[in-house]
Amino acid sequence: MNEALRSILSGGDEWYHNSDGRHIKFNKDGTGELWCRSNFNYWILAVIEWKAIKPPHGPSQIVEFPNQVPNTVWNKAPQLLGHLDIEITLTKRLPKVAETSVLAQGNGINERNLTDDAFQTRLFTVRIEKGNFVEPACIGHSNWRYELRLTFDKSPYPPREQWKDTEYGPDQGQYWNIVEFVSRHVPGLEKQGKPMNVAPTGLSACAVS
Repeated sequence: MNEALRSILSGGDEWYHNSDGRHIKFNKDGTGELWCRSNFNYWILAVIEWKAIKPPHGPSQIVEFPNQVPNTVWNKAPQLLGHLDIEITLTKRLPKVAETSVLAQGNGINERNLTDDAFQTRLFTVRIEKGNFVEPACIGHSNWRYELRLTFDKSPYPPREQWKDTEYGPDQGQYWNIVEFVSRHVPGLEKQGKPMNVAPTGLSACAVS
């Protein structure tokens, strides 16, 4: 099961919270990318290193996920594919696409606005589901549908205390609260009913702030 979940996680597609600037990607070679854009500012544009690990909890322990809502909110429940424990390390390396780009020149990008603690290895438990989803930042404002959802037990973005300056984009975007991502766009999926995810309380839909 873990091998199958790793294959889904690193299937080649990005996992979007918002396809206009906030996504995470896992490559099969243990690398990946984490992006965080606010309007025209990039706060995080970095290579990550990741690996699946043996669960630190027993099989009977229930892992709590933030923003989890009853499946009866929409028309039917998504299919749970499984849980996976992973380690993620944010690095200071830029993705190749950004190495020669003006995107990497921002004063607040990566280590310029993150403390050293943000680059330490962190442990996550993720849940992978199959169903009918929209980008979490665009619930109620988009018909672009995806069939996979990835939910973290805590955000893959650094917590607030690991940002040097949160006054503008970070405090407005509340990136450290983002835990839900979707992947694998399926044309026509919107014809099969309402989306199975709902907007977290207090967050505006389809925002890139």
